[in-house]
Amino acid sequence: MRLLHLIAALAAVSLAAPASANPQLALVEGARANMDLLAPERVRGKKFAYDHELTIALPASYAALPRRTYPVLWVLDGPLMTRLAVGTLDTLVIGNHAPEMIVIGVGSPAADGLAGVSRRIMEYSPPGKGYAPPGLNGEKFTALAPIPDFPQRADDFLGLLVDELRPMLAARYRFSGEHALFGHSAGGMLAAYAMFQRPGAFQKMILGSPYVNGVAGAVFKAEQAFAARHKDLDVDLFVGVGGAEVDEYFLAVSGIASGTARFAETLHLRGYQSLTLETRVYSGEDHYTVVPRLLGEGIRHLWKKEAAALGSSWPQRP
Repeated sequence: MRLLHLIAALAAVSLAAPASANPQLALVEGARANMDLLAPERVRGKKFAYDHELTIALPASYAALPRRTYPVLWVLDGPLMTRLAVGTLDTLVIGNHAPEMIVIGVGSPAADGLAGVSRRIMEYSPPGKGYAPPGLNGEKFTALAPIPDFPQRADDFLGLLVDELRPMLAARYRFSGEHALFGHSAGGMLAAYAMFQRPGAFQKMILGSPYVNGVAGAVFKAEQAFAARHKDLDVDLFVGVGGAEVDEYFLAVSGIASGTARFAETLHLRGYQSLTLETRVYSGEDHYTVVPRLLGEGIRHLWKKEAAALGSSWPQRP
């Protein structure tokens, strides 16, 4: 009973706090305690002969504030990453470390299992040949994981995201106009490619351990072609990679860590005026354990100004 009384007292303190203390939860009448994770739905893109699955989560205040609009975080590899993004945001929002946003996960239907997830190799690959990195890495990669020729469909998948799903969902949900994209591994390759193939489509990006060396370095070729035509790149970018990825043989063959470093260095050397870039290497983290850290820190970094405006979620000293 004493614990319940303490919780009630803290709730009363929160309700008596200024409006800037925690607008996401404490002072919005009728707000949920967490995001509203909707039932998955299937969609069929114009250029695909099979379904993709959308998993959408609405902010805790969405129903309570019918005139408010929200930024959108698009999450690649939906069945694997969306729930992590939602749980991360629930925690960051309640602590005022991030503003509320709509989360949209896009990927293969979860019921299709890993066979469905494997289609990401096609969907996330930019135009080119094969899937392996260039040079010696490519030779070692092909010896370990020979992959037959396949259609690279990154442009078709970006068309699904930007040209089909975005207007369809904008008519249904209240988008603010700010769009962010999170992709890890091959998803990071697609997100990096989107920066140059669809500039301006996403204002913020989080790239986790991106396979930018894939398809014989197609992302670097896209960046080089972009740089020949453009002097600026207007995007806020957060890139993270696990330090332990260097010592995992297949990831070393794939050039995950070295490719990430080269990618970040290339962007710095270009001197794109509007680009903001934060790169972090997470010591001791591998290709999987790094994901929660880089996603949470990426959100905090990219929306740090908005979080600062919210103030502390805790009662302050009088």
